[in-house]
Amino acid sequence: MSHALTAAVVFITTAAVSSLLVSKAIVLSRHLGLVDRPGPRRAHQVPMPRGGGLAIYLAFAVGVALTFSLDVERIGTETERLLLLLAAGGMLAGTMVYDDALGLSPRVKLAWQFGAAALVVMPRLRGAGHGIVIEQFNAPVGGDVVVLPLAVALAFTVFWIVGMANALNLVDGLDGLAATVTLVACAVLFAHTYFRPEGDPQFTISLLPLALGGAVVGFLRYNWHPAKIIMGDSGAYFLGFALAVIAIIGGAKIATASLALGLPILDVAWLIAYRSFHGRSPVSADRGHLHHRLVDAGLSPAQVAAYVGGISAVFGGLALVLPSRELKLVALALTGVVLLGTVAVLAWRDRRRGGQGAAVRPGIVGPPK
Repeated sequence: MSHALTAAVVFITTAAVSSLLVSKAIVLSRHLGLVDRPGPRRAHQVPMPRGGGLAIYLAFAVGVALTFSLDVERIGTETERLLLLLAAGGMLAGTMVYDDALGLSPRVKLAWQFGAAALVVMPRLRGAGHGIVIEQFNAPVGGDVVVLPLAVALAFTVFWIVGMANALNLVDGLDGLAATVTLVACAVLFAHTYFRPEGDPQFTISLLPLALGGAVVGFLRYNWHPAKIIMGDSGAYFLGFALAVIAIIGGAKIATASLALGLPILDVAWLIAYRSFHGRSPVSADRGHLHHRLVDAGLSPAQVAAYVGGISAVFGGLALVLPSRELKLVALALTGVVLLGTVAVLAWRDRRRGGQGAAVRPGIVGPPK
């Protein structure tokens, strides 16, 4: 079977399985009472099933399992790494299903995130070669390879994984938004690993973002505005975790993933800094996120998802075609310019209307993220 046909089978099958599982999750979530109920800090005005995250994880697991039945040649310790990804991702998704149903404190949720990250890196600490760790990366300036001491590599990897998981969770504030930016990132990571010189061993790695993208496509069908189901914390944390780990397995493609997700990541960083500067908790709930401000400016959730996804696609595409790491660093800086420019325009519009700015109105009605 050719590489192209193998890739098509994995994507289409995973998307079909995801669509089926999500449709069943809608019914099951309502039956079990696993719903996001209307309230002063919720975006939906009707009870919304929130079991989509587990369906996404299960579809992804099916997609990965499918690759083992196809004519795919594994390299090195790839199989062990995939098992680590599935085990840790399943642990995180399952824990967050409990959070979606009954609730967990922020500290407990953070502890489980660190636990999932530790699970994928710890084999390296014991000397095993299949630990998923960022041990080296290309310097953004100068082209030298930076080799990290093991302790620093472990800490940096855990920070990367937990940070990405939380970034996707904080982006998950509108119908279709987190799924759209995840799909863009999957497409970019797939292209980065699939379109390689003939005989390059990265083909098997390219099937990972392809399977994750297929799982997201099957979910997005039901999550696009107006949504019939949301992914909940189980989906948002799992997607961020999976993207972070896949980027490492694919050869520490941190710059590529960062550019593809640059706008939402910088939005989270900007808002944390803004809240801290104004003496508020970095995790306090308000409508200061870019997607909330765009909705307040009059855009529909679908338009916001398309805008953020489009910007992510542009800069993700630049990550694929720019010839040097220095130019990629410039592109990441331009992402920040786009973010700050959009925020400045929205703030100017708000002042003209006589408003105070959504980011400084912590009591305004809206979703908790």
